[in-house]
Amino acid sequence: MTAGVLAVGTAVPEVRYTQGTIREACAAAFAGTEADGREGLFDRAGVETRGLVEPPEYYFAGHPFARRNADYFPHAERLARRALEGALGRAGIGIEELSHLFSVTTTGLLTPSLDARLAQGLPFRRTLKRTPLFGVGCAGGAVALSRAYEYLRGHPEETVAVLSVELCSLTFLPQDGTMTQLVAAALFGDGAACAVLCGAKAPAAARARLSIVDNESALIPDSLHVMGWDFGGDGMRLVLSTDAPAVVERNLEDALSPLLARHGVCVDELSPLVLHPGSARILDACERAMGLPDGAARLSREFLRRNGNLSSASVLFILADALAEPPRPGAWGLLAALGPGFACEALLLRSG
Repeated sequence: MTAGVLAVGTAVPEVRYTQGTIREACAAAFAGTEADGREGLFDRAGVETRGLVEPPEYYFAGHPFARRNADYFPHAERLARRALEGALGRAGIGIEELSHLFSVTTTGLLTPSLDARLAQGLPFRRTLKRTPLFGVGCAGGAVALSRAYEYLRGHPEETVAVLSVELCSLTFLPQDGTMTQLVAAALFGDGAACAVLCGAKAPAAARARLSIVDNESALIPDSLHVMGWDFGGDGMRLVLSTDAPAVVERNLEDALSPLLARHGVCVDELSPLVLHPGSARILDACERAMGLPDGAARLSREFLRRNGNLSSASVLFILADALAEPPRPGAWGLLAALGPGFACEALLLRSG
């Protein structure tokens, strides 16, 4: 074992909304725009419910970016603390035992960063190392896990946390009236997740139920247009190309093959399978690209149905679900996500 996963904690807003509620609100708000009458995509999104940090009327009130970004931190802090404390409790680890905190978000702008602000109210050690990540979008949870794994290879006696907080709803711009914003309304939700990992020589290593064995990063050429943000006076404006499923289908196998080949692992051996649920169409493309049988992405589809797409936090939520269904000893698993770049980040797992 190089890096073991001890536990994952998750947190979502207390108030949840059905897809029907969001669809009705958008039907009125998008009347007379290019997205008018296109609400049928809500039925195809694969989402039934999700948590939002504010009530629906907040998102249609035309709040400026300064207000929405200011509202980000109190909500983010509350959810982050719940996820972190839940993970530490499940792992049997005290917060003072963490030597490094990897934090990721792509839906709020903060300087000092979220991790530094959390440290002001929580009893982390004063020598805590921090690695905040921004700009890696939906791949961020996998990227942070990869960087934590690499850190633990060099510091095998240490215990670290990977924290993701995404409040996707606060970036919603209904005044745009574009199909991209309607897709965002149909797909995205809010939440936070935290994974506690340890190195092979850490005191808690024997309790790890899954190990990270290896990782792989792959940038896809000529793909900057696929996903990201445009920044303007109204804040973050989502960039999401309709080419995304096709780009995934053309490139995912090549991105994953080196990682699997190094260990002689076949796709049909992978269980658990943790794939970022960008959308139902993205999951379809992943299954086709990998030659997966029906139902292979079950954990990801079920997560999408319950919570929507939580950007970087999604794979951590699905990892928590995988831990709740203990795989057979020695089984291989895979965690993979795609995000702005356009890039794939993947980790090979093995049950202990």
